[in-house]
Amino acid sequence: MAAGKHNGFLGFLAAIWRGINFVRQALLNIIFFGLLLLLIGVAMKASHPSVELKSGTILVLHPEGRLVEQYSINPTQRAIAALAGEPSRQVQLRDLLSSIDAAAHDPHIKAILLDPGDLQTGALTFAALRQVGHALDEFRKSGKKIIAWSAGYTQGQYYLAVHANRVLMDPQGSAMFTGLSSYQLYFKDLLDKLGVKVHLIRVGKFKSYAEPFILNGPSPAAQEENKSWMGDVWTQWLDSVAKARKLDPAKLSADIVQLPQQVAAANGDLAKMLLNEHLLDGLLTRSQLIAQLQKLGVADQRGHGFRAIGFRSYLATVKRAQRLHSSQESEVAIIVAEGEIVSGPQKPGTIGGMETARLIRKAREDRRVKAIVLRVNSP
Repeated sequence: MAAGKHNGFLGFLAAIWRGINFVRQALLNIIFFGLLLLLIGVAMKASHPSVELKSGTILVLHPEGRLVEQYSINPTQRAIAALAGEPSRQVQLRDLLSSIDAAAHDPHIKAILLDPGDLQTGALTFAALRQVGHALDEFRKSGKKIIAWSAGYTQGQYYLAVHANRVLMDPQGSAMFTGLSSYQLYFKDLLDKLGVKVHLIRVGKFKSYAEPFILNGPSPAAQEENKSWMGDVWTQWLDSVAKARKLDPAKLSADIVQLPQQVAAANGDLAKMLLNEHLLDGLLTRSQLIAQLQKLGVADQRGHGFRAIGFRSYLATVKRAQRLHSSQESEVAIIVAEGEIVSGPQKPGTIGGMETARLIRKAREDRRVKAIVLRVNSP
């Protein structure tokens, strides 16, 4: 009987200890996650700080990564990347457009420095680049200047740069304009060697998605299709660049075809060749560029740079001011659908049927929302 009481008492003490240990671990977890959330919040605020603008400020547009309609990286990952000093490698199109539009009417912004050197572009991003180019054209109508500079340009980056008042490049830089192309792997020989038989059912001349499994190269229909859409995009590139640089599109096209001869004539100096062909307005090192921008805007306190603000910090400042002065009761909801369309709930970067329907339903049930703009970017 005494032993039973002893065991019961020890069991009681063990239960109390387990409870205390559970409470201790819970409190530690709460403190840990609280500090983690606080750290993430500080990182997000630090990555896009709201600052007090001064006159003579130059807005620096230096987008890094892909232009997207919607982030596919969640806010926590972006905050952690910002805390580690790493770029998110994605740029929301509407952030660029909003910052350019706001800067056009902001008396504190003197000019824009456009550095597209870290922007990832391709044939499928030309629609987005065209929108940014239009926004830059509207900015120039305000009478303010745009200076484009980069250590080198790709075709897409240059397509954006020509909307500036001056297009500059580092003397050691380069830009190669070669047109558009498409590459596709074909697996028929491999599948034949493996003894795999593919039975393909398709309807329509231009249904070429599954051709790599039954052919060793593109069909005439696929070649015609690719030539059609890439030819259209390339014609738009030539027309836009020629118009901006006051060149003849036919001559520009001919010069690109004769690129090897052009490079040889310039003794392999691509920067000099671009300058001779009036595709650039000047060759400046970064130090020389800073000296020009100091004259255009305001030099910093130490005299080593110029008064500048990045477009993300500027956008945070603009949004904060808009929230303070906003009194509108009616709103237009913008719903973004980017990526492949699949069923069910999906993360950003993919169009999920359930999630997109939920966003539309939420907007419909919100009495403040008077209209919906649905932006679709899907293959």
